[in-house]
Amino acid sequence: MKPLGWLALAAACVTGCASRQLPPTDLTAPGWTQQHVEAVWRPREGAPELVGELLVATHPDGSRWVQFSKQGLPLVLARTTPSGWTLQSPLRSRGLAGRGPAPDRGPWFQLDHLPPSPPASNRWRLTLQADGSWRLAHPRRGEVLEGFP
Repeated sequence: MKPLGWLALAAACVTGCASRQLPPTDLTAPGWTQQHVEAVWRPREGAPELVGELLVATHPDGSRWVQFSKQGLPLVLARTTPSGWTLQSPLRSRGLAGRGPAPDRGPWFQLDHLPPSPPASNRWRLTLQADGSWRLAHPRRGEVLEGFP
């Protein structure tokens, strides 16, 4: 399977309803804080690593915007609001969405800022390094997201 095929497979693993849409987000609006890092994502054990940029934007109301992109092309966009969540990828014709708390299956909903806080889900392990880099891993599936300042 081609590297981008793994992205589609990983996005398909997240459960939810595709019919819910969140309102558009203006990250330049007051209250939004943005952080960028270089990142490496491996969707599962044995899959190729994807190197790109990770953007995490947070708002005091609890909303989050997490985007993983490669060479300017967004590959994953995960959004949360106080009432719901969405996960989108240009590799899928439709996104996934749901009400209430976001699922804990992907690393995207585990990121609250950079470096991330320890995840709420016990499925994920966070390792922080002295140089500011970090590693968020799902040991059972072999999925890993690493960030480098």
